[in-house]
Amino acid sequence: TLSPDFYAWIFPHGETASVGVGSAHKGFSLRNAVGALRAQTGLTQCETLRKEGAPIPLRPRKRWDNGHDVVLAGDAAGVVAPASGEGIYYAMCGGRVAADAVEEFLATGKAKALATARARFMKKHGLVFRILGIMQYFWYSSDRRRERFVKMCADPDVQKLTWEAYMNKELVRAKPGAHVRIFFNDLGHLLGLAKT
Repeated sequence: TLSPDFYAWIFPHGETASVGVGSAHKGFSLRNAVGALRAQTGLTQCETLRKEGAPIPLRPRKRWDNGHDVVLAGDAAGVVAPASGEGIYYAMCGGRVAADAVEEFLATGKAKALATARARFMKKHGLVFRILGIMQYFWYSSDRRRERFVKMCADPDVQKLTWEAYMNKELVRAKPGAHVRIFFNDLGHLLGLAKT
């Protein structure tokens, strides 16, 4: 296992590549996991240009402002989606609401305007973050569960709803038949009744 709860990646950049692993488990050796990934993919002989890493919060922070003159956005605000690791879209949305909050703060001089950035973001995206957090916590907790999750993703209803949710950045609620089929498919996988 390269990561006990998230994923590993190799992103090509012309003649170089970014190689990495993510995990929320404390004490997990990212260095050893990256070494294993390089070994599995034949990259051990490649030159390492630099090593870097940083924690990325996978849930919006409880506060984005200091109550005086600072408001956070992007990774600093914790707007990287759990389960997928997607952050660019949410960073842009967070940046927009932070800019609006700063504009209001500058116009009124009231620091409480800065707190509206997080409130606006969570009103629009909070449910998506909660659902993805639950998915990551449960389905990414073991190799066995991850394999069951991947098998569930072969379902056309899951693929269609996932695609629509990903493209529109909101949960799809208008497909009750598909939701019922997915529920029973999930239940079968949860109970170990479905084939993997």
